[in-house]
Amino acid sequence: MHSVDDRTVFMRIVDRQGFSAAGRELRMTTAVVSSRIAKLEERLGVRLLNRTTRMAVPTEEGRIYYDHCQKVMAEVHEFEQQLAEMKRRPAGALRISVPIALGRAHIAPLISQFMDENPDIQARLQATDRVVNLLDEDVDVAIRKGILPASGDIVRKLAPDLRVVCASPDYFKTHGVPEAPEDLKKHNCLLLRYPGSLRYSWQFRDTSGTTSNLTIAGQMDSNSSDVLIDWALQGRGVIMKSVWDIADHLKSGRLVTVLKDYWPDDLSLQVLMPPRPQQPPKTRAFVDFLVKQFADHPVSKLTDPGALPTALK
Repeated sequence: MHSVDDRTVFMRIVDRQGFSAAGRELRMTTAVVSSRIAKLEERLGVRLLNRTTRMAVPTEEGRIYYDHCQKVMAEVHEFEQQLAEMKRRPAGALRISVPIALGRAHIAPLISQFMDENPDIQARLQATDRVVNLLDEDVDVAIRKGILPASGDIVRKLAPDLRVVCASPDYFKTHGVPEAPEDLKKHNCLLLRYPGSLRYSWQFRDTSGTTSNLTIAGQMDSNSSDVLIDWALQGRGVIMKSVWDIADHLKSGRLVTVLKDYWPDDLSLQVLMPPRPQQPPKTRAFVDFLVKQFADHPVSKLTDPGALPTALK
């Protein structure tokens, strides 16, 4: 069955002034073209074409119908162009998952700028320190730090990262400065906890370069990284945090670092996307925007341990 509609067949006959020429262009036999027009005329109840052995000329009704068809086909073409443009243009709800501290300090301000550049997108920001399942929770983009669990998610590196052990200068003056990871067992370590959390241990690199987990404990924990940072600023204990979360406090000296020789290296901020054959335009546009914004970001300089303030012994 031919997919070309009857209006197109009729218009092509008028344009080419004959059934045979129209049929060749539409890849139909002359008999099929003639049959299609006969059925169209029967349905409309008027004669559209005067036929001769060589030509087909529209009747008065045929000319009126031809003009109508031109308008309809122009509107259909314009609508199809709009649909195609919508498919190419970033649009729709964009669901983003970010860690709380990182999201508040760095991602949320950038989303405002992104929205100005992409007014057809609606941002849905979920700030949580819980690791979400992108497919189960219908998340388009997730920004994560550190070592990620194995999954089928598509990963793109955003910027270098460094997890540091730190506390307020007053805390170390009162409780002493740990010289090796094992010394942290004598300190109040502030823990991030939530259902399914594995943050009861911190990762350290030994002198051979091997990374291992050290079980730590403390009197205070929370499911919010912001709360842990506030407690550390108040001198309540030691935290292990990404420099992206505490950059301003490190620069001001309100937090100082320890155990630099033992921090894991080669960490990064990463963008995760669900495993799809092709990411929608809204997702591609946002990820490209983030990568551009984080290129040569000032905080990246703090991923060099030598740039960080150290607690005095």
